[in-house]
Parts: sequence; structure tokens; C-alpha cells
Amino acid sequence: MMTTSIRNSATLLWEEVAAIISGLIGGGRYGLKIRVPHAFVMTFLFGSHLSFKKKIITIAKLAAEHATNLASFACLYKFTLAALKLLSLRIKQSSGVLNPGIIRQFATSLAGLIINGPHFVRKKLPEAAIVSPGLPEHPYHAFLAGSMGGYVVWGRYSGVNYQLILYLASRIIVGCMTLASEKGIPPFSWKRFAFQKSYPIAAAAIWGTVMMLFEEYPNVLHPSLRRSMDEIYRYSRFKGCDTGGMISSRSPDLKL
Repeated sequence: MMTTSIRNSATLLWEEVAAIISGLIGGGRYGLKIRVPHAFVMTFLFGSHLSFKKKIITIAKLAAEHATNLASFACLYKFTLAALKLLSLRIKQSSGVLNPGIIRQFATSLAGLIINGPHFVRKKLPEAAIVSPGLPEHPYHAFLAGSMGGYVVWGRYSGVNYQLILYLASRIIVGCMTLASEKGIPPFSWKRFAFQKSYPIAAAAIWGTVMMLFEEYPNVLHPSLRRSMDEIYRYSRFKGCDTGGMISSRSPDLKL
């Protein structure tokens, strides 16, 4: 029995290590696949002031940063999940001790609260259930591991990191609204808030707001967004116009 238990533990440990390595490779591969074409287009579109050599170097740097960050985050996330599983197992074993002292019982309860979260957020699992390698034992574990990876990997400001944060923020907002609708939480569960009815209103509000900010407070918009909007709405080379290019928002030379 002891040999079988040790063998099973070794197998589970190796599977967790394999999941960590898989996350490392998958993150790096996906980062290159996504960032290389995006960086290529954006650099050649908006980097006309750069030489060809500097454009290639810029593309390589952006792709390397994106791939490295995704690989690091996936690796750290999977490692943290494995560590939380191990700590959770130790807590369960400690709670099974007969007649524990008051201090030990308090320490075990406190550790369980920190590692597994409050009881109302814990996912109920059968006693003999084994969570697949690389997956969280509780949703709370995913939050802890993601928060740690977000702070360590994505917490350093850069153009690439900030872009991903903005991308995720918009997806999270939509996802939370969808989840609230599925859970029957008003007002998101109301029929008048159905996607087909609310989408036109959301589009109107978002585009109205961004155009007002662009015209009145362009400094608060992200530089890449502002450059794109300048390219569209401040392009002045038409019908013999001799201004020679673009004019920026709130310019005194702007004729309305």
C-alpha cells in the first residue's frame, strides 16, 4: 500500500510538472503567433519614421515581450495551482487529526481560509475526487493564481502589457454582464436588456463618448487610439487643401 501510494503521488507530481511545462510552451507559442503579424502591420503602418532595420528590431522586441510574458504567466499560474492543491491537501490532512490543540486548530482554520477561501466560494468536491493536473481545485484558486501572475508578470507597465489589460477589461465586463443574465440577476436578466436590444444602445453610448473625448479631451485617450482617430478625422489632404497633413484635436487652426 505504501509503495502504491508513493507511486501514485509521484505520477500526480509529474503530471503537474508536465502541465506547467505545457503552459510555458503554449504561452510562448501563442504569443509569437498573435504578436508577430500584429506588430508587423502596426509598425509598418505607423512607424514610417523608422528605418527598415529599426522596424524589424521593434517587431522582434514586441513579439518577444508578448511571448515571454504569456509563457511566464502560464508557467506561474500552473505552478501556483499545483502549490495550492498541495497546501489544500495538507490542510485536509491536518484537519483530520484527532483532538488537535486550540492553537493548531486555529492555525489550520486560518490556513484553510487563506488557501481555500471562505466556505461560500468553495467548490464542493467528492472526498475521493482528484482534480486534473493544471486545473484549479476551487475557483478561488484560479483567482489567487491569476492575481499573483498578473502582479508579477503583467504588473510592469509597457505598451504590450497595457494593451492586454485593456483587452481583458472589456471582455470581463461583457462576461460579467452575461453571467449576471444567466444567473437571473436584474436588470441584466430583463428582456429589455437582451443583446439584440441593448447592443445598439451600447454602441451609441460608446461611440458618442469616445468622440466627445477625442474632440474635447484628446489627452486622456490612449496614444495609439488618438493616432488612429487623428488619421481618420484630422486628415486634411483633399480638394487641393494645402495644410500638408493632419491637424490635431483642439488645434487653433482647425476650421469647423
